[in-house]
Amino acid sequence: LEVNFYGSKNFSHSAYISREGILNLPLLGPMNFLGLTFQQAKELLNKKVENDFIGLESYMTLSELRSISVYVLGQAYKPGKFSVSGLSTVTNLLFVSGGVNQEGSLREIEIRRDNKLIAKYDFYNFLMKGSLEFDVRLQDGDVVFIPFIENKVKVGGAIKRSGLFEFKEGETLEDAIFFGGGLSIATPKNPRIEISSINSQASKRQLVYMDYYDDDLSKKLRNGDSINIQGLSGLN
Repeated sequence: LEVNFYGSKNFSHSAYISREGILNLPLLGPMNFLGLTFQQAKELLNKKVENDFIGLESYMTLSELRSISVYVLGQAYKPGKFSVSGLSTVTNLLFVSGGVNQEGSLREIEIRRDNKLIAKYDFYNFLMKGSLEFDVRLQDGDVVFIPFIENKVKVGGAIKRSGLFEFKEGETLEDAIFFGGGLSIATPKNPRIEISSINSQASKRQLVYMDYYDDDLSKKLRNGDSINIQGLSGLN
């Protein structure tokens, strides 16, 4: 960190935070920043300077980041140990490491710390919604474990983004259509939805037809479902 003091005195000081979270500063002595975010550390420093000195203010910036070592295991495209910035998150690590392989889950990514499961990360929040709200900040020694995909659904027809998608238990037909980006322009006023599901008892597929606006789209998905949105002739 680099700390600049100005006002009644003008000088700057650069120092590293110790592994115990201690930063030694002239005039102020050791300050404990353990467990604080950078913004919280700045506020603590400013309050300390304001209380202890008249006419003196401070400004703190990051001048260098330490690296941390984390592991990507399971169904990763390139499993192994990676050195990343101390501010890295699971999303950052997935980009650096190449992400998951074809059998890997994007929705049940496990973060383990000190041999304990601390969080599960759903990469679809970022891919489908552009949201980093549930991203997880990594610490040195963390293990990011990518399990196998458990549930898949195929979505095609008059949809903006046809493809094979992963779903979680309890997600619905409406969720599957969202994964596909919604209906394309090649749909009639009330498009028919064809759902092909595996009937485990009869050992064959069964077809169910629904109307997009008239029927309940909260039908829960089953592994291996194939959903086809029927479009207008010549446009689908």
